Amino acid sequence: MNTEELNENIPSQEENTSNEISDQVAQQDNCTTQKHSCNCRGLVTLILACLSFIGVVVLLIMILCCKNTESKDTSKAKIVQSGNLKIAYVNTDTIMAKYQYAKDLEKALAAYQSQLSVQYQSVGTKLKTEYENYMKTGEKLTLTQQKQKEQQLQAQYNNLPQMQQQMMKKLQDRQASDNKKLINAVYAFIKDYNQKHAKYNIILARSYVSSPVLYADEGFNITDEIVKGLNEEYKKVKEK
Repeated sequence: MNTEELNENIPSQEENTSNEISDQVAQQDNCTTQKHSCNCRGLVTLILACLSFIGVVVLLIMILCCKNTESKDTSKAKIVQSGNLKIAYVNTDTIMAKYQYAKDLEKALAAYQSQLSVQYQSVGTKLKTEYENYMKTGEKLTLTQQKQKEQQLQAQYNNLPQMQQQMMKKLQDRQASDNKKLINAVYAFIKDYNQKHAKYNIILARSYVSSPVLYADEGFNITDEIVKGLNEEYKKVKEK
């Protein structure tokens, strides 16, 4: 091999060597890039896993807090009325059932009804006894006396329906009078109660049978405190 051929081969070997070095460097760079990419992906996955875990923990805490709040808060919450118009309602059925004055009036009315019933039965029993005695001894009387006695018994018998109607009217009048007393007592107390506390502009009446209020939130219900105040007032009046 001559010198020129040797000289021609030397650059070729240098070029090959340079290419091999470049390839090795490129491979190392690729490996480094892949490792960096793998590390970045692993880091991102770890971060996401941590965030997911934290989110689950926060969600569990929120659920437990809600459950504890629901279990502790069993009483009805009063509605906070921030406007100028403040409204409440009273259940009249509850007042009739728990107001002692209403109970006493009802007992007194039942006793009065029983008294009227006894009077009516007493008149009917007396008439029956007189009629039976007449049937036994009437033949001993003269015809004129018999006719007079029969007219007397017939008049008493005819008066029974009228007597019954009169007693029914007395009972109805007594009931109307008691209802008026009860309503006046409740109205007067609610008016006085509201003036002392300066709470509401409107207080509605609600009942199961007849009521203009179709729906009202329990937060507007002041029945319990009204009944409590009514009974306390009535107790003081009875003690005097």
